[in-house]
Amino acid sequence: MIETLEDYALIAEIISAIAIIISLIFVGVQIKENTKATQASTFHEIAALDINILLNFGSSQELARIITIFRDDPDSLTEEEQNHGFYLFGAEVRHVENLFLQNENKMLSAKNWKSRKALVDGVVLSPGFGALLKHPFSKFFDGSFIEYGRIQRKKHGIKE
Repeated sequence: MIETLEDYALIAEIISAIAIIISLIFVGVQIKENTKATQASTFHEIAALDINILLNFGSSQELARIITIFRDDPDSLTEEEQNHGFYLFGAEVRHVENLFLQNENKMLSAKNWKSRKALVDGVVLSPGFGALLKHPFSKFFDGSFIEYGRIQRKKHGIKE
């Protein structure tokens, strides 16, 4: 009888171990699905920001003109327009900085980053970004993003 109880105890331990393993597999699957949901939500928010920024920049001819000129040739704007341009361009830079940081923190899939990297690089390689780097305004951006911008500009032969 004692051997039978020991056998039952051993069987119970084996069943318990299997149940724990199954539970851990289930938790792992749930975490993976939650990660996908978080990434999808992040990508949705980024897309919403893209649309919002584009709509705001295009809300008037004057805003569209200032942001376009600031991005390409900030020195050709009046002082007042440059100040306005810094804020408009700063919003765009903040958005691409967010994309960069989302990628750095592995919140964007490689496919989503690939489709957004051209936008990020387009901004950091622009003359407007060069003007931003010279302005005290640049201290309000993440250091790793600013460094990324400087490295990209250097790779493309753009002087600060």
